[in-house]
Amino acid sequence: MTVILIVRHGESEPEVDGISDENRKIVKKGVKQMRRVANFIEEMGYEIDQVLISPLLRAVQSAEVILEELGLELKAETIDDLLPDKDPTEFAQKLREKQGTILVVGHEPSLSKLIKALTQSQVELKKGGVAVVEIDQVENKAELELLLTQKVMKLI
Repeated sequence: MTVILIVRHGESEPEVDGISDENRKIVKKGVKQMRRVANFIEEMGYEIDQVLISPLLRAVQSAEVILEELGLELKAETIDDLLPDKDPTEFAQKLREKQGTILVVGHEPSLSKLIKALTQSQVELKKGGVAVVEIDQVENKAELELLLTQKVMKLI
C-alpha cells in the first residue's frame, strides 16, 4: 500500500511585474496554511518516506515549512512533472510503482489532473489543500480517501 499526500502550495505573492512566476514566495498566510497541513499529517499518524516537489519557489518553501514543522530532515526531490502546465499522466504511473508514504507538493491545475490520473476522481485542490490517495498495487487500484480545504483543517 502506498499513500500519496498531495498538497497544493500555500498562499503566495500575487503575480506582479518584476517577479517571475518561478520566484513567487509564500506569504505569512501560506506559512500558516502549511503548518496546518503538517499538523494534519502528524494527527493522522502519517510517516513520510519521500518528498517530491515542483521546482517553483512557492512549492519548495511550502514543503520546507511542512518538513520543519514535522521535525523531518528529508531531502525533497524536485520533479518537473509537477510544474503547473505539465501533463501528470506519466508521473501518475511512476507514483503507482512507489512504496511508502509520499508527500507531493505542487500547483493547480496539474495536481487535480494528477488526482484524476490516479483515481478517476474529478476534484479541484484549493490553495493549501490536501488530498490523500491510497494506492493498492496488489489490487491495481487507487482511491481518493480524503480531500481537505484550509477551512476544514482549521476545524480539526
